[in-house]
Amino acid sequence: MSQAGIEKAAVLLLALGEEATAAVFRFLSPLEVSRLGSAMRELEVLPRERVRVILHDYAAEAAEQTGFAADTGRFLDETLKQAFRPERAQAMLQRMGATGAQALEKLAWREPAEIAGLLDAQPPQLIAAVVIQLPRDVAAAVLESLPGETRADTLLSLAHSDAPSPDMLRELDDWLGSLESAAPSQGEAAVASLLGQMSEGSAAAALSQLDQNDADLAARLRVRNLAFEDLAQMPEASRKTFLRNIGARTLLHALKGSDGRVLDALSAVMSPTAAQRMRDELDTLGALPVTAIQAAQDECGASLRRLAAEGAILFPEEEEVA
Repeated sequence: MSQAGIEKAAVLLLALGEEATAAVFRFLSPLEVSRLGSAMRELEVLPRERVRVILHDYAAEAAEQTGFAADTGRFLDETLKQAFRPERAQAMLQRMGATGAQALEKLAWREPAEIAGLLDAQPPQLIAAVVIQLPRDVAAAVLESLPGETRADTLLSLAHSDAPSPDMLRELDDWLGSLESAAPSQGEAAVASLLGQMSEGSAAAALSQLDQNDADLAARLRVRNLAFEDLAQMPEASRKTFLRNIGARTLLHALKGSDGRVLDALSAVMSPTAAQRMRDELDTLGALPVTAIQAAQDECGASLRRLAAEGAILFPEEEEVA
């Protein structure tokens, strides 16, 4: 959907009210909900005339439609039928139980970069089995977040794949089960949320105190609260690792909305030529929608959290200890 279409849909949902919007959200993919939510948050006052025009447009478009279908329970069925021959798709559907489907549904609501981080160490066949069952926009974002070689192997597996074997399906079920058992508790998620709302100094002091009582918990909380702007305080080696794992376009879009500290921090670990080229591209990029900037910064933050969870990057205090 284009940016204009997203903004138009956001106006419609705001006009319909909370209950109707909640019902619509249940039929959208995670990325669609995120984009619509961001657009709705940016809208402050809705002029009556604008709402009238948009509702008229929707009514005119709806009059030309023969009907609407919104059965999310058929999503997996239709996806598999498009990916495999009918008999193979049916066999796979019969083998996949409700537990696996529920785990995949929960997985789809995670950030694409986080899903990519979880899949990165898995064989291409298993990655392909997961990706083919995610909503298409989420699957595309996950593939984009995978390392180049892994992405190529996964695409090759998808292109030449038939229905997964029983062994692969069992491996998929085991992997999904391991995600469920490793899921953080609600209490830990609540603490991470609270730390994110505290001042930087207070949060740092709280985490330092936690280090003395439960170092593993403190480390997990630091990872969960990592955001794009934290790059400015990261060690040199960590900034270099981040640059190797993020797309140039995503980085430029994210930098467009930063205060300059992140740009300076990243430029400091690049060659003078590369740093100047990045600044020149940023200058010629032009204005971007706030939603595009926020989406890029969210993707960068998710990449940071994935790298930190894998131990590929260090926090400043960890570098000092090392």
